[in-house]
Amino acid sequence: MVDPKGVLERRYAEVYASLHAQLQERRQSDAAFGVDDLRGFLKDAYIRQGNDWIGHGPLFDATQSAIIAAYEAVLAEWLADIANESEP
Repeated sequence: MVDPKGVLERRYAEVYASLHAQLQERRQSDAAFGVDDLRGFLKDAYIRQGNDWIGHGPLFDATQSAIIAAYEAVLAEWLADIANESEP
């Protein structure tokens, strides 16, 4: 029998790891990609998560939570890097 909680945890971990890596790669390779772009993606993800008037289900919720967490983590890392670069 499949453990539903395990499926959701695996989905979250896979989506988070994949998106985090993609965002870090894009940050390094795309000079046009900036903090404001990432903030826009994060805002859109929060809106998608809140648009639940028909119900999305646990798999969608786990996926959206992972997406938001990855955006927030990369944004926090990026802002910390900017702060560290500006220190004398």
